[in-house]
Amino acid sequence: MSVVAMLEGSESADRASTLTALGIARRLNVPVSGVCALPDPTSTLIVMSTPEATGLAANATRDISALQEEVIARAKATFEAATDGANIPCDFSHIVDIAERAGANAATLADAVVFPHSVQKAADPLSLSFEYVLMEARLPVVMAGSEPLTDGPVVVAWDGSNGAARAVRFHLPIVKAFGEVIIAQNESDLGKDQPRDASSPAALEAWLDSHNVKHKRMPIEGQVASGLLSLAKGSNASIIVAGAYGHSRIGERLFGGTTQRLLDADEAPALALAR
Repeated sequence: MSVVAMLEGSESADRASTLTALGIARRLNVPVSGVCALPDPTSTLIVMSTPEATGLAANATRDISALQEEVIARAKATFEAATDGANIPCDFSHIVDIAERAGANAATLADAVVFPHSVQKAADPLSLSFEYVLMEARLPVVMAGSEPLTDGPVVVAWDGSNGAARAVRFHLPIVKAFGEVIIAQNESDLGKDQPRDASSPAALEAWLDSHNVKHKRMPIEGQVASGLLSLAKGSNASIIVAGAYGHSRIGERLFGGTTQRLLDADEAPALALAR
């Protein structure tokens, strides 16, 4: 097993992803893998049959290959600099594939797959990969925080939903590795859905007890996202674990929602999500 840092060839983004992956991997005592996925240059070109077009296609392929080599070199250099002196195995690889598929493959069996904080921006090279892994492949992801990973507790955003339950189950190794959980819940939201015994904070507390995870309960008030961010900052939390997109993605993007507000936050700890 390993923790995978998805890399895009941007020094600041790749350094943040690598350091977050390294911080998680050290606590799990597993290797770190840096993955830079780029498609075969020929697959990005339209095939044309004329001799002139064939020559242009060959030139375009060389140009794209040269650009890819620059991206790979930057990603590798940043990864190796960030992991220099690490006391766990670290390896870099370039995968010839689209980033969406490479990210999903990594998330299938890795202990965690980490994307940069910048993936909340549509123009980011890994934005589509992050969204695909989370929404289409329905696999857990970690978004690096805006600041380096801390040694603080894990904040679990708990509303008893299936998404919240999947998030904490998928990320149990990370939760256990950091050793302490703050169960955060907006109590005014409890009456919105039909009550279930399994959705109560007591049920999560019992489950954490069964895994020997230390925990405490802390309420949040007002807007859930701002409450979570405020609690995380006040407790110096390492990671927020949350279910993703309780409403449709379109609805959250148009009208706002907890997931979208957490993703869009300029200052936030690492964010571990599952849907």
